[in-house]
Amino acid sequence: MLKPGGKATGTIGNPKDQDWYRLDSLAEGVLAVKLGGIKDVDFVISFFDKDRRELKRVDETTVGGDEQLLDLGVSAGAYYLVVSNKNEKANNPAQVYELQTKLDGAAGREREPNDTALTAQTVEAGGLAKGHYWPAKQLLSEDPEAAEEDWYSIEVSKPGLFLLNIDVSEVTKVDAILEVYDTNGYKLKELDAGGIGEGESLRNFGVRGPGKFQLRLRSKYKNAGNPDVTYDLLTELLPYQGATEFEPNDQRADATPLGLDSISGTVAPAADQDWYKVTVDSGTKQLLRSELSGLAGMDLTLSLRDGLGNEVSFIDNMGKEQPEVMTGWGLAGGDYHLVVSEKSGKKSDSRQSYGLTRKLIPWQPGLEWEPNNSSGTVQSLKVGDSVDGYFAPKGDEDWYEFNLYQKGVVVLELTGVINVAPTLVLFDQEYKEVAAAAAPKSGEPVSIERELDRGTYVVRLKPADAAHNNVRDKYSFRVRAK
Repeated sequence: MLKPGGKATGTIGNPKDQDWYRLDSLAEGVLAVKLGGIKDVDFVISFFDKDRRELKRVDETTVGGDEQLLDLGVSAGAYYLVVSNKNEKANNPAQVYELQTKLDGAAGREREPNDTALTAQTVEAGGLAKGHYWPAKQLLSEDPEAAEEDWYSIEVSKPGLFLLNIDVSEVTKVDAILEVYDTNGYKLKELDAGGIGEGESLRNFGVRGPGKFQLRLRSKYKNAGNPDVTYDLLTELLPYQGATEFEPNDQRADATPLGLDSISGTVAPAADQDWYKVTVDSGTKQLLRSELSGLAGMDLTLSLRDGLGNEVSFIDNMGKEQPEVMTGWGLAGGDYHLVVSEKSGKKSDSRQSYGLTRKLIPWQPGLEWEPNNSSGTVQSLKVGDSVDGYFAPKGDEDWYEFNLYQKGVVVLELTGVINVAPTLVLFDQEYKEVAAAAAPKSGEPVSIERELDRGTYVVRLKPADAAHNNVRDKYSFRVRAK
């Protein structure tokens, strides 16, 4: 008989000797067991319930090593500890081992066994659980190579949309992986941003209540554990207000609705893509302007997708840690998507957030309507009118078409913008070049004056250097008859 918090001594009389100890717990708690090693003996400790069903086994050291069982969840009742030897050549019947036990309160503690989804430990959202990556091996698994896992279950009892934040503290010698599953066992998210001795953090993970979700916490590398340092698993549940991304939003079907003027998100884990849905009322024509802030150590990109997820524009104007801006893109009625990603696909940081804004401006004559970057998407313009637009993103071309109803002199005038030396090319209706001109330097205007027969003409505007662009300043282009 052994009381929780007590200790016992014994010997291993022969290699096949087993010592059973009954442990009677009077209350719920968390039990820790330490067995002092002795010469020639390779100890194994097993933990059984009152019906003598084995719940946990540990064999982490070799001959002469100590063994520890940690975080064993107990309630009022009987349990058994079994001390045995694995070394068939053991021969040390005289030396005494010491078996020590310690019982702590169960609040805020991991309670083994919680090695599978079926035995997941229930934790309250907004609570804390302290546990160990220990033992390193899951000896009761059917897979002899199985590593230790800790499973937790979180229930969202209220109806509605919520954001779940999860933090796992760092533990030396361990590279942690955190996974989130739904009740059907489908993996929703895997987080492995930190390395050995670093924590993991999941931000703005969207959950719909009522519902139940499971967390799987494990070491990335086999035989890597730490009995001396606990991890802290901290969860936070917040009502969703629409101001942050709603993870998982890694694909079109899970896109976060972007109904406000701005939203924040994080790039985590590596190769993360964040999809946002922008809805435009049918029967309206809007111009979209979107700005994406930079993040330290990252090169973010922004793309615009149609309702089916096909890419219609890709923005990568700036470099590392710089913002990206999308200007003047025309949206008719329906759903569109903005997608944020990190260019290399190898960097992530859940501790810092980017900002994404979207502004919809009703389109009216005199404003550029993207896409107009080819002869197939040319934008119509009347003689005597002007249009304001942007040379953006990199490689942008803007095509305009006008009709001349009688022979005369026509003047094409394009204002200058900073960082762009623009070019003008005039084509006839068969796309044969009629005239061309280029600004002498960046920021300078350019014009063409030409006598033309009546007919349809097309003008192509673009920077002389495709790498030049300007998302801040508009150009003005005018076609007039002289």
